[in-house]
Amino acid sequence: MELEGRDLYIREGCNNCHSQLVRPFRSETERYGEYSKAGEYVYDHPFLWGSKRTGPDLHRQGGKYPNVWHYHHMIEPTRMSPGSIMPPYPWLETNVLDLSYTADKITALRRIGVPYPEGFEASALQNLETQAKEIAKDLQKNGAAVDHDKELIAMIAYLQRLGVDIKAAPTVTK
Repeated sequence: MELEGRDLYIREGCNNCHSQLVRPFRSETERYGEYSKAGEYVYDHPFLWGSKRTGPDLHRQGGKYPNVWHYHHMIEPTRMSPGSIMPPYPWLETNVLDLSYTADKITALRRIGVPYPEGFEASALQNLETQAKEIAKDLQKNGAAVDHDKELIAMIAYLQRLGVDIKAAPTVTK
């Protein structure tokens, strides 16, 4: 689901206003969290670092706000961020997510080094649908009913993924 959301992020030009690179400066780490590490981008194709911040950096966005916050922010940005100049994206709530290329995207990314397991294409759509239904259920529980097959669900999945690997608890090995 995150892969499809990332492609929407690119399609909608979000990286024209939002960077995904927290630089190692106090002013940035105080606002956005831990600075970005090179390894966090190893499987990003293309990189979405960005060089302009009309809007805030999004690299540590994952888990910062609940799904319903992202829903409202995408539909009416000023509702969640008064004074925001971000445009609304209402079509994401009604556009059905095109999954016809998902398997091909996974195959292409594996060929350039992303470690998707061999045969993952066969289960990817099922995993995607499970994740989409979980997000849609959470939104409905919080007063924002959106069908699980909409582009907005994929965008939320992607935003909720940003920066979470660095936040993961280290694995203890014996």
